[in-house]
Amino acid sequence: MHRLIIVDNEPVIVRGLQQLLEEESPVELDVYGAQSAAEALALMERMRIDIALLDIRMPGMNGLELQERIVAQWPQCRIVFLTGHNDFAYIQTAVRNGSVDYILKTDGDDAILQAIRKAAREISRETEKDRLLGEAKTKWNESLGSLQKGYLEQALNGLSAVRQDRLDELRLPLRAAVAPHVFIARVDRWNPAFGESDKALIHYAVQNIAAESMTGCLSACTAIGHLIVVFLQADPDGRWHGSPERLSRFVKGKLESVQSACREFLNVPLSIAACAEPVEWGRLPAKYAELRRMLFYGFGLREEMLLTDEVALNFNEEGEGEEALLRARSQLKQFLSAEWLMHARLLQDFESLAELSRHLTRQDRFLYEMYNGISYMLLSYLNENSKWDRFKMRDGSGKLFSLDAHTSWEQALAYLKELLVLLLQERSEESEAGADFLIAKLKAHIDKHLDEELSLIRLAEIVYLNPTYLSRLFKQCTGEGLSTYIAQLKLERARELLRHSKLKIQDVALKVGFDSATSFGRFFKRETNMTPQEYRDSEAESHV
Repeated sequence: MHRLIIVDNEPVIVRGLQQLLEEESPVELDVYGAQSAAEALALMERMRIDIALLDIRMPGMNGLELQERIVAQWPQCRIVFLTGHNDFAYIQTAVRNGSVDYILKTDGDDAILQAIRKAAREISRETEKDRLLGEAKTKWNESLGSLQKGYLEQALNGLSAVRQDRLDELRLPLRAAVAPHVFIARVDRWNPAFGESDKALIHYAVQNIAAESMTGCLSACTAIGHLIVVFLQADPDGRWHGSPERLSRFVKGKLESVQSACREFLNVPLSIAACAEPVEWGRLPAKYAELRRMLFYGFGLREEMLLTDEVALNFNEEGEGEEALLRARSQLKQFLSAEWLMHARLLQDFESLAELSRHLTRQDRFLYEMYNGISYMLLSYLNENSKWDRFKMRDGSGKLFSLDAHTSWEQALAYLKELLVLLLQERSEESEAGADFLIAKLKAHIDKHLDEELSLIRLAEIVYLNPTYLSRLFKQCTGEGLSTYIAQLKLERARELLRHSKLKIQDVALKVGFDSATSFGRFFKRETNMTPQEYRDSEAESHV
């Protein structure tokens, strides 16, 4: 419940507003009245006030002066000015001082109720944000967090077997005998003003949101570099125990809620890549590498992606995998520490390292170590992404393998940077190509099955994407909404059948996905301003 005070020197107005809010308030309120600024300040000395509804022109201390006193004592209090004076100077001063709204008394009761609703919503949002960040700070200060992070990271990279006694010792609420659901998340874009401590705090807040969203689940979260990794299992005492398929559907359905909460309460865009099914602990390194690769490439949209590993079925219908090879590469990447996910950061780190090396030109062993380490990282990327044969034809001199193949250290640095930039550019192009492939596959399905169900949920199943994400991706790639595209295709097909076939109107309706001639007629009339029969007759007359 929020506390609200009405301050006006006219008793009739105070009583009228109290009655209005008692009878029609859109939120639960504890309402107080005051007929002067002094009376209001005395009341606020005894209790916290959440919303203040103030008149501006009052004897003694006016509303603007009272606003400053209120904000000084209760910074979170929302101010709403209700006055009979439509004066720009007053409005400007009120807004500068931080008021929520400025309403003329002639605007009516609805405007007042709307302003109260808005103020209460802002208070609730701020309270929720403070709660999330408060919990994040608490978790941040827990010394146990670093030990948990290290153990989970070892499990992800296959460097440590998962044992129940170790999980219990670290107070990780997971079971070694149960395959976990896993998803990873990435903050796509940071506020430029954020420092490293701010980013770490947001990472912990995201983990809290993820854990709170998955009711009925055991959960453990950790941040690894730029990624947040979440492990989920059914709670033995919860509703999902013994129902792995229902739990899988629940987890996939909740990912969008996690994304939305981060956008609303933390003001950060979040991309998520998830396993559609539980993953055995021993297979985690390979699956972790696959999820990272999904976020790395993406599909068209570079922010707020929402993907499951099922999307790979679009490109490999037989589901052939190279898990042993992926596991080996995952082990290898522990030593290379290449942050391919962050394009600008990767280039920036290379430039910083290159500048440092220019001051170490007599340290031959270091220069060889640096060159071979970077070339090994690039070679791993080329092999992993089936680019080696094409690169070998382009660069047959073998410079990638030998520092001695270059005439100077500057030439060697320029060569490595050129290859790094090339691979990052190709990565962006392949991401767009992947999105184009999915949209082309979807359009082909729609064209072939125009007479069948074409709901967003059904189409999302065809390409193994989240329905909301598919809708945004289609709009971003084509410039029009998916429903608009389907409607235009139905209209074009219907026109063609009406012009060139002798099918009955009912049969034409069925051919373009309508259950009845009536619903088809309404659609056709809305789009063309003619009934199907009128259109057929007009086309026949034009060809006579």
